Amino acid sequence: MNLKNSLIENDSIAIDQMATSWEEAIKISTDLLVKSGAIEERYYDDIIKKTLEYGPYYVIMPEVAMPHARPESGVIKDSFSLVTLKDPVFFGEDAGHVSILITLAATSADSHNEFGLVQVADLFEDEENILKIKNAKTKEEILALIS
Repeated sequence: MNLKNSLIENDSIAIDQMATSWEEAIKISTDLLVKSGAIEERYYDDIIKKTLEYGPYYVIMPEVAMPHARPESGVIKDSFSLVTLKDPVFFGEDAGHVSILITLAATSADSHNEFGLVQVADLFEDEENILKIKNAKTKEEILALIS
């Protein structure tokens, strides 16, 4: 699973989206993958259920969330979506506000750990990329940042 290839193949980048809640922000990001045939609708439901149970475990750094659920929650193929929000959405006291969501759907725990997390960590190793992605006006600008 390659982050850049997945975003292109699934046409799963959405820029300057409007969301009024964390649930709505996650829905935008999972809908891109439902539309592409990468996940089933129930994947969204499981992320919401797990968030209510455990909190926003997927907020990986200030302003960046990587929502995901278990492979058996409706993952059809390994994939990513990337959403930027016009206005940050509050994900909770411990998580703060999020402006960028990179939703990960992995068919196995190995895919999740070995590929998904590593590629996202590489992207944000340079913290300037957060600002560049937040300010991007086109999909091409975002894809240019991903190696």
